[in-house]
Amino acid sequence: MLSKSPAPVVLFVYNRPRHTQQTLESLANNLLAKVTELYVFADGLKPNATNEDKDKIAETRHIIKNAAGFKNVILVEKEKNEGLAHSVISGVTEIVNKHNRVIVLEDDLIVSSFFLDFMNDGLELYDSSPNIYSINGFMFPIEHKKNETVLLPYTSTWGWATWKSKWTAFNTKMPGKEFLKNNPFLEGRFNLGDYSYTDMLDYGNNAWGIKWYFSVFLRGGLNVFPTYSLVKNIGFDGSGTNGGNASDFHGDFRSEKVVMSHLEGMDLEFFNKFINYFKKENISLLRRLINRLKKGLKA
Repeated sequence: MLSKSPAPVVLFVYNRPRHTQQTLESLANNLLAKVTELYVFADGLKPNATNEDKDKIAETRHIIKNAAGFKNVILVEKEKNEGLAHSVISGVTEIVNKHNRVIVLEDDLIVSSFFLDFMNDGLELYDSSPNIYSINGFMFPIEHKKNETVLLPYTSTWGWATWKSKWTAFNTKMPGKEFLKNNPFLEGRFNLGDYSYTDMLDYGNNAWGIKWYFSVFLRGGLNVFPTYSLVKNIGFDGSGTNGGNASDFHGDFRSEKVVMSHLEGMDLEFFNKFINYFKKENISLLRRLINRLKKGLKA
C-alpha cells in the first residue's frame, strides 16, 4: 500500500539501556526499518543524578550510537533533564513539522515486525480523512475474532503516529476541562468505561497523553487501531518504582499482519467489547499503570 517514503520514527529514551536495546531490536526487525529515518531524543541528567544514573544514561546513548538496520539514526542528546512530557511534545512537534508525518515510540516498547507497515499504511490511507487524528499500534486484550482495523474515539501513547495537520490541534491548556469534571453526561462520554479519565485532568505537566486525548475529544476525532496489539510495554517489569507486572495487559501480540482498511465509522460490536473490557474488574491494573503519571514516571 505504501507509495510515499516511510514516516520517520521518533524514539524517546533516558536511562534504561536494556529496555532501549530491546526496543531497537524489535523495530529493526521490521522490513521498512532499513528505509526509515530514526530520530532519538535522549533526555539528560537530573540535578540529583547518581553515578549509577550517569552510567545508565551513557550506556543508553552508546547503544543508540551503535544501532543498525535503519536508513539513518539521528541522536539528539540533552544535557539537562527535560522530563518525558516536554521531551515528547517538543520532539514530536519538531519532527512532524519537518516531515509532515511521524511515528512515536518510547524506550520500553517492543513492536511487532509488522508495526511499521501498519503505521505507514494507516498514515497514507487516512491522510485526507479530516476526523482521523492518529494511528495506534497498541490494543488491550479484547476477546474477539477480527483481524483488521477499527476506529475508536480514544488515543494511545504506546506506539502511535499522526500528521502535522492533526498535531496542530494539540492544546496543553485543555480549555473547558472544568465542564467535563462537573457534568456527569460529559464525563461519561470522556471516560473509558468505568475508568475515570477525568481524574487525569489534574495530573499536571507530566500527563501529556491526557492532553492529546482531550484535544482530539474536543474535535470529535476518531483514531485507528488494530484489533490485535502490535506493541508490548516492557516497562512494568519491576525495574522501576511502582513498576509491577503488567503482562496481562499486553494482549495477544501477534506476529502476523493486521488488515488495514479504510473505514467511515466505528464498529459498534467491537466498541461494545472494548468498553465492556473496562468494567470494574479490569480497572485495578489500569489504575496502577496510569497512576505512574502522578509521579512523573513513564506510562
